[in-house]
Amino acid sequence: MRKYRVKTSKHNLYALNHFNIKHVRIIEDNLVFFTDEKSLEKMKIKVDLEYEDLAKKKLKEVLRKHLITIIGALLIIMALINQSQSIVDVRFTNKDTYDEEVVEHLEKYYKRVGPFKYLTTNLNEINLDLRSTFYQYEWIGLRKEGAYLYLDIKRMVNPPIVEEKTPGSYYARKDGIVKMYHLEKGVVVVQEEQFVHKGDLLISGEIIHYNNKLELIRAKGFVIAEVLEYKDYTISKEIIEIIRSGKMKSQTQIFLFGKHINKEKIPFENYEIEEVSLKKFLGNLFVIRKVNIYEIKEVRNVYNEEEATQYALSHVYRDFRAEKTNEFEKIIYNNLVKIEEDENYFYVRLIVKSHLNIAKFIPFPEA
Repeated sequence: MRKYRVKTSKHNLYALNHFNIKHVRIIEDNLVFFTDEKSLEKMKIKVDLEYEDLAKKKLKEVLRKHLITIIGALLIIMALINQSQSIVDVRFTNKDTYDEEVVEHLEKYYKRVGPFKYLTTNLNEINLDLRSTFYQYEWIGLRKEGAYLYLDIKRMVNPPIVEEKTPGSYYARKDGIVKMYHLEKGVVVVQEEQFVHKGDLLISGEIIHYNNKLELIRAKGFVIAEVLEYKDYTISKEIIEIIRSGKMKSQTQIFLFGKHINKEKIPFENYEIEEVSLKKFLGNLFVIRKVNIYEIKEVRNVYNEEEATQYALSHVYRDFRAEKTNEFEKIIYNNLVKIEEDENYFYVRLIVKSHLNIAKFIPFPEA
């Protein structure tokens, strides 16, 4: 209840008998006392008086003494709130995984207000979009720390190339029209614009020297051909996939004599663990292990005809990227021929024209 300090003439004392007043004092010819808001409203009807709201008075005193401090604190609070909501920059956890295309893709999720920008949707939705768009990565995840977005990218690691010396030749693995070839070792037996069938010899590893001596070497090179082929896909109308949700927790695990001594509760019901680093001291007596724990969830996708078509089209591009061996390979077009369905499946036929390296190495039988 609000409290007031009241001053009135001492001749009004007789009129105040029935009101709630406290700490009455006589100062010169005036009565000074304290009362509540309800009593004050009734007194104003009967007598002339002066009053002040003690709460407002206290507030004014505090503001007068600490105004600069309060303004500074408010500005700091506003800056901290803005920092927690705004985005200053995107950083890659590993600088070697920097991808300009990913940075540009994130632009559609920003709302700009003056010099600041903010996310327009939650991180889970953004992460699902990133994983479907940049499926060439084994893992891509976005997280926010303060005013910075951090991108965790893990590239698919291909095994190191081992220099083979087994002699042999290259043969066509598909029908196609030769568009170009590159030879490092061997003899090219085809020419540009020549149609070749699957199994035809392209680059021979048989070298005949001037004295008719035959040398068997390992041919090396590639042959780019224009390939036209049908691709058929059977797509279930309902597909269940296990994916990472985008939520991740890092833990540092300490083991002493093989016993985990700092166990932390894992916040996810379903998860998978990825080891980041492992340090061992005194053999295996003292071990520090850093891990990332990713929440995984079951996603149920129900496809309609259009989505099934897009799913099949994306498979063509995904398989192409996985098998691509050089910069001259490309997809010219990837079109739907027909789509049929039954109770459980869609049957999609695509026609794909592409430039592919059709050279397949086959060793000599006697090698």
